[in-house]
Amino acid sequence: MVAPVAVVGALFIVYPLVKLTMDAFTQGDGGFSNFAAVFESAAIRNSLVNTIVMSLVVTVLCVVMGASISWSIARARSAAFKALLWAALLLPFWMGVVVKAYAWSIIFAKNGILNSVLDQAGVIDEPMTLLYTRLAVVVGMTYTMLPYAVLAMNPTMSRFEPEFLNSARSLGSSRTAAMVRVWLPIVAPGLIAAAAIVFAISIGFYVTPVLLGGAETPFMATMIGDDIFAFFNYPRAAASSVLLLVLALVVLGTALKAVGSKALKGGIAG
Repeated sequence: MVAPVAVVGALFIVYPLVKLTMDAFTQGDGGFSNFAAVFESAAIRNSLVNTIVMSLVVTVLCVVMGASISWSIARARSAAFKALLWAALLLPFWMGVVVKAYAWSIIFAKNGILNSVLDQAGVIDEPMTLLYTRLAVVVGMTYTMLPYAVLAMNPTMSRFEPEFLNSARSLGSSRTAAMVRVWLPIVAPGLIAAAAIVFAISIGFYVTPVLLGGAETPFMATMIGDDIFAFFNYPRAAASSVLLLVLALVVLGTALKAVGSKALKGGIAG
């Protein structure tokens, strides 16, 4: 029963990653020369910093907003309200990335919905430049990644017993102190799992930065695409890809070590 899955995984996951890593060290001049070429390029260095910083911003936003949404879902007493929250979360999740990016480009355009509403309300005198900015990319990425964060947090949020907070309050703790000392340690595995998942996926974004950020917000995936299709520099593209892969593995490994494999699996189970 497991054999077909193992074969598919070996052909479409393991082999491509091994081949990519080998190419990064053997193509071109070989060795670490391809990685040196990556860091010698100011454009690639800028895109790497941009990718990491914006992915961190998206991760923080997704964890903060995702925790609030997941907590609301877990504590909702009305089945209809809980179903509404799940529907609002999952319907965009099932949409394609390109569709969501184009939708945000329409909203952020100079003649788009947002500028029109602000103009009609008298908030602005002339249309703001929202499209092709870092703000547009962060909003688009956060919108895409928020469901992942909520799904990762849901198991730990659902298992939390509200009586713990009531007990802390009855013993003289403030609501804030109870949340920090009681709630946070218990749900921390879900928060860490969500952060690791969101960051690991965000650093590989391609469509959203291109459609919403353009040349103003280059991501590593964009530079890798340019190296392959525009500059025909596959060795450097392979090295850049391996760097992103290593970064994602380091983040996931750190999260695994921080909370333990059982706790992290519990957080990812959602």
